[in-house]
Amino acid sequence: MLCAISQEKAEEKNREAERAILRMSSGELEAMGELYELIKADAFAFALSRTSSIEDAEDITHETFVQIWKCAKQYKPMGKPLSWVFAIEMNMIRRQYNLRKRVIPLEEYESIADEDELAHRVIENEFLRQLMCSLDEEERTIISLHAVSGLKHREIAELMKKPLSTILSKYNRAIKKLQEKAQKMEGCK
Repeated sequence: MLCAISQEKAEEKNREAERAILRMSSGELEAMGELYELIKADAFAFALSRTSSIEDAEDITHETFVQIWKCAKQYKPMGKPLSWVFAIEMNMIRRQYNLRKRVIPLEEYESIADEDELAHRVIENEFLRQLMCSLDEEERTIISLHAVSGLKHREIAELMKKPLSTILSKYNRAIKKLQEKAQKMEGCK
């Protein structure tokens, strides 16, 4: 099932990310590539948990890294670069949502995707996708931030602007839901 990355590994990732952001702030382009390779999965998982669309999550992830590059000089080292990154990403998600609310489609149409597009849309781990779909958006976000990115519950509470007790409660409820869904799915095989 879902395993949170080790605390040591999360702390090391934070240290490496912070070093990369600080190098970016002095204009070092290579540091952007290093940061991207280091946290692209975290950024994508967070965006996917908020949008539930692979295409939107990819767009938001890329826009987030562009914004990180632009804002790197404003970063203040505090040992929590992923929280800073996710705050930027949350702003990108809000911006996209607000833009979509304003857009009125001129015409509705269905497009037939070619095989490459269909293959791109397939999520490799169907079991995990089905598990995560059993959660609501907020639960998916909390699980993703904790299990994939290694953020502590208190950091998630700060990022989501919610009380720590709410985050802990939602996390525990989500884990229970995932366990129950996994047991049901296992029983169907």
